[in-house]
Amino acid sequence: MAKGRIGVVGGSGYLGGEAIRLLSSHPSLELTQVVSQSHAGQTLGSVFPWIADGRSLVLDATASALDVDIALLALPAGEALRVVPGLLERGIRVVDLGPDYRLKSADLYEATYGRPHTDPDGLARAVYGLTEHHREAIASATLVANPGCYPTATLLALLPLLRRGALPAHVVVDAKSGTSGAGGSPTEATHHAQAGASVTPYGGGHHRHAPEIRQALAELAPGSADGGPAVTFVPHLVPVVRGLLCSIYAPGMAREATEEWPSLLRDAYAASAFVRLGPVPRLPWVVGSNQCLLATEASAPSGVVYSALDNMVKGGAGQAIQNANLMMGLPETAGLTAGGLGP
Repeated sequence: MAKGRIGVVGGSGYLGGEAIRLLSSHPSLELTQVVSQSHAGQTLGSVFPWIADGRSLVLDATASALDVDIALLALPAGEALRVVPGLLERGIRVVDLGPDYRLKSADLYEATYGRPHTDPDGLARAVYGLTEHHREAIASATLVANPGCYPTATLLALLPLLRRGALPAHVVVDAKSGTSGAGGSPTEATHHAQAGASVTPYGGGHHRHAPEIRQALAELAPGSADGGPAVTFVPHLVPVVRGLLCSIYAPGMAREATEEWPSLLRDAYAASAFVRLGPVPRLPWVVGSNQCLLATEASAPSGVVYSALDNMVKGGAGQAIQNANLMMGLPETAGLTAGGLGP
């Protein structure tokens, strides 16, 4: 059986590179093209010497050269808007790893990212790619907006509880991510001398992922009062490269209510290969894998839900491939079965 052809646009960044790594051993999708303006004309093996497969593949300069069945876009905010319409016109399905199609309101997108949204048609047709909660819609989609890493970890923990009325009116998300989440361009805040021996809160109250979390709570939990709880979201940069851990607090919950959380989460993800409930997770358990590990602690006056994943895999390129698998009619787990590094 012939493999599906897949391309990566934005191949020189962290997420694009991670997509290439995962696709290099995919059993049913063949990476046939990579687009990178900064490395056009070079071979994949010279740019990514640790990739065993595809060393002779020459990188293209523009997405207009793509001749594939499906493309993964790993581009900065605003860049996918220039690329997606042309790909869709040519019948190429798209998973966008960037933020350009996540927020359904063009006004909210402009307020969040400081630029106008120029593709209203694409915005209307895009499916939000939180795989475990949108499988059927993703399978028939031509454009999928891959969620951000923080929203993925937060929503996988909260949505089953919200749908069962097992959350209070306000939750607090204390989130910590490795420095790879800031992208490949060094900044003063992510420079190792600044980040290597520190834990730094940033973007509290106005982080770009906060509107995405609030939108998804409202859209994916039909029937909940006022679209779900108010969310206080505070991310932190921690001195590791990969991995993301959310500690989510539910102030005012009775202990009896929080004791129901494990059964609600197990029921919600009983058929999911990548989301599991267990002991309080450690980052090495998820690094390198497409898993999201959940845990709960029942207490009063605030129960806690923990959610851990690799921001580059389940929070990025891995979830994108999971979505691409569904769009191509493949097993959801294809190419994504590796476990975490541990211990």
